[in-house]
Amino acid sequence: MIRFIGKSLKVMCFGIVPFILLSSGSKGDLINQNLEKGTCSFNIVGISNFHIDGAATFQSKTEKDKFGNTIETFSLSFIAQEGTQHQVIEFIIASESNGSDDVLIGVHKIKNVDRLINSFNGVYGFADLGGESELPFFIKSGDIIITESFSNNVDGKLEVQLVNANGDSLKVKGFFNALVKV
Repeated sequence: MIRFIGKSLKVMCFGIVPFILLSSGSKGDLINQNLEKGTCSFNIVGISNFHIDGAATFQSKTEKDKFGNTIETFSLSFIAQEGTQHQVIEFIIASESNGSDDVLIGVHKIKNVDRLINSFNGVYGFADLGGESELPFFIKSGDIIITESFSNNVDGKLEVQLVNANGDSLKVKGFFNALVKV
């Protein structure tokens, strides 16, 4: 009888409990696998709620500032599909050069910047969402995560908060698969 109880507990602990834990895991990142190259898909929540599907491109440059520092800039551009209002979201990731041409894979945290500064390292972004507001939105907080990088393709996701001069706020969350801008 004791052996039967011991085996039953082992089956439950090593068989049933892991199955339950694995089956309840998050499936949010699976959406990213369905994106075609050169596209983005974002949900926007705030003063109005809507969804943007569109084109995604990136451009990577290395520049020298007036002090001789080498800065790598990586810009992401997202434009809503044709037939909708003019809606553009852009982000620039700037960092000191590490001698590599690779895009920085990983999490890029937004720094709160209220003015232009020399030798800026971090993420800057803005959005012109057409009819949603007469004023442009600027990035306030959040993350841009680059998960994969190739010479002509960058994969990732973002979750950022944008604010305009009136204090209106939008939260942008979604995935992108950007192609190099030609």
